[in-house]
Amino acid sequence: MSPRLDPLPPSETRRSGGVLAYLRDGGIWGIWLGLSPLVIFLQAPPRIPIYLYGTVDTRLETEGSKLTTAMMVALGIIPALVSILSTRMRPAQALPIATIAMLVLSVICLSLLGSGSPGDVAKPVLGLFVFMLAIVLASAELDSERFIRNLLLGYAAMHAGAALIALIDGNFIWGRFMGRLGPNFWGAVCGYGVLAASVAQRKSLFLIIAAVDLSVLILTQNRSSMLAAATGGLLLIMLAYHWATLSGKLWMWLAGITGAVLLMFAMPFLLSKILMVDDPRRGLESGGTGRAAAWRQAIDVFERHPLLGVGYRHHEDYITAASSAHQAYLATAADMGILGLLLYLSFLTVGIGAGLYKALVYRSMPHAALTAMMVGYAFQGLLEQRAINFANSISLMIIMAVALTTKVGIGPQLRPLRVVGSA
Repeated sequence: MSPRLDPLPPSETRRSGGVLAYLRDGGIWGIWLGLSPLVIFLQAPPRIPIYLYGTVDTRLETEGSKLTTAMMVALGIIPALVSILSTRMRPAQALPIATIAMLVLSVICLSLLGSGSPGDVAKPVLGLFVFMLAIVLASAELDSERFIRNLLLGYAAMHAGAALIALIDGNFIWGRFMGRLGPNFWGAVCGYGVLAASVAQRKSLFLIIAAVDLSVLILTQNRSSMLAAATGGLLLIMLAYHWATLSGKLWMWLAGITGAVLLMFAMPFLLSKILMVDDPRRGLESGGTGRAAAWRQAIDVFERHPLLGVGYRHHEDYITAASSAHQAYLATAADMGILGLLLYLSFLTVGIGAGLYKALVYRSMPHAALTAMMVGYAFQGLLEQRAINFANSISLMIIMAVALTTKVGIGPQLRPLRVVGSA
């Protein structure tokens, strides 16, 4: 007799109940996490070449945009209340993210000691609020597979919808998509959106979201987000290959060989028109579009303040070559010293390790997608200031991803299938 898989008990499955069930089972978290790009876009003016016209630089945060961002983060209380009221809460499940939160907030506060800026008080307060939301998320006793899938689909759909609206708005400068908020912003929105959409069980839904996201990502020419999407996507392909049957593996080899041949012929166009390697302003000879000088300055700041840095989100005050270090690890080291850097590396390592473990052991596609997003975030940090941040949808998603992957307990449907009756 061939092996059979022991099905889950009926008590461990939950019936679907339409929109309300979707919102309760993770969807509302995804909508909240993915909503801010659209709201911030709608209040931003179109970008224009400011050095030609001498007008307001819409790249800079205004008091209005800061208030909107704070309000969007505050709306996280809604999904938190939904989870608290609709599911049983087990705080012990959130011990890992609670420990991480305590350490991160402690180092942030230490780095800000002696600061006289009133705005600095808000930074750890906002961080405390975000981590409390993450603790609520990890404490909920929920169907992990369905919950994470609903969350990621809501997140991906909101991001794709916002990107499509921005694309229709048509804010371009010299052929590069700006979308009022800049190419780096929309590149990240779309890069992580397509990774989140990988959990879609309907191929048509994934293809629609991926078509919007990849189109906008290419139009932004944002190479760091392309790197994030590529590294995260490569991880998903490797996991799919690991899970595939023998015939599936053969088809994947065939697709890979075909793709490699096509890539070889397309490489000149990709290098010149997409990656812009021969562009005098953004090419190989531009020092990473001016990043090399900013990196040297960030290293100098770290060397002068090695233990606790110059204060969380304060290294920008010491950078003159660019708006920031444009590198997550150097920025973290300059902001919070070696303690902050080690803590950030631990934050990423723990989240990625836990997510990969659950993806492999339980064949969990939702956990694979969360891990892909964290891996992409880690690689994008080599070129952009993507670190611990409490005020943008990408960084918030990564914090929630760490909370979900590190939670203790695996949920009623996330467990190894038991093989019984083999002979």
